[in-house]
Amino acid sequence: MQLGQISVDSAIPKKKSTSRRGGGSHFDSFSSPATASSSGGRSPVVETVLFSSPDENQSEPGQKAGFNWWKRRRLSFSMTWRREPREDEVTKTSTKPSEELEKPATEIPIEANKWVMKDLVSRDGKSKLKSEVYLASIDQRSEQAAGEAACAAVAVVVAHWFHANPKLINPSGTEFDSLITQGSSLWQSLCDKESYLRLFPNRHFDLETIVSANLRPVRVCTDKSFTGLFSPERFASLDGLMSFDQIWDEVEKEVALASSNGETRVYIVSWNDHFFVVKADLDGFCVIDSLGERLFEGCKQAYILKFDDSSLMYEKEESSEKLVCEGKKCCREYIKSFLAAIPVAELAAKEEKGNVVDVSLLHERLQIDLHHIILTSSD
Repeated sequence: MQLGQISVDSAIPKKKSTSRRGGGSHFDSFSSPATASSSGGRSPVVETVLFSSPDENQSEPGQKAGFNWWKRRRLSFSMTWRREPREDEVTKTSTKPSEELEKPATEIPIEANKWVMKDLVSRDGKSKLKSEVYLASIDQRSEQAAGEAACAAVAVVVAHWFHANPKLINPSGTEFDSLITQGSSLWQSLCDKESYLRLFPNRHFDLETIVSANLRPVRVCTDKSFTGLFSPERFASLDGLMSFDQIWDEVEKEVALASSNGETRVYIVSWNDHFFVVKADLDGFCVIDSLGERLFEGCKQAYILKFDDSSLMYEKEESSEKLVCEGKKCCREYIKSFLAAIPVAELAAKEEKGNVVDVSLLHERLQIDLHHIILTSSD
């Protein structure tokens, strides 16, 4: 099977589409729609560059990216129509009996703006990661940020910061907090525009809309972006489609090539109703997420999770732990074991029982998109 990019369009049975309108999109031609897939899961110093008011730069979504309506009609299950959980919902899901979930990371608060080595246990209790984490003092849902559904906007701000500071691994001091509030503020400015709310009444804008709004001088390089699915081999209707492991192999090749030239790679990942950033270079990978709950249950701080030579991933058994991998390879296993393991297991169990799982639901819950983010010529 020849490896290469797979777009949402090619992964889903479809009728012949009409051509896209408008040539001003910051997504290259034939880009795959920037949608957030769902898991159904359980759940560095340089002055920041300032830009003119969002109101001066933002294009109306119907003008700059005129094919948005076409895209949403075809991806009727697109998870970008959802939003991050509210505080009350998180509270409800955080009151499970202690025997149901191992939560060692929640017992001791992690100090903000400082790298700390932590042991993190997956939600299903089957995997343990030992790695360094760096936290902000807030996340996007904090009162200071007020960005309940601002993940895409924050991800764009964070991705641009890493391009502006390629040699740095984390924002210093309170700068991490500032990136969260900047992204949330930009998201709020879009929420004040009727044209955006017509497309996204729940205010959970997709990545294409955020990029096209010129919030930061970045664009998606679709030639080096990838879409795949978790464990497609376990589902008859997904047979032959690109797996997460296959697209991650391609990402590692791209990172190795970039590193040989002294460059970094920055991706915005869309998965599980959410957008986050992956920064990769010769020294390792970092996952940067504006929603603390994705790190462990009850966390309310945005975080950077580092995967380098000190990282270790274990498979947990009843009375022992088995080393699965170490170093940069832990990033791949983290995404698979900490993020995707539960939805994959749930859906596979249904199929094994003979229940028919709709293909659109499988894409909705198992699809992951890695969007390669680069600077525009104006930067």
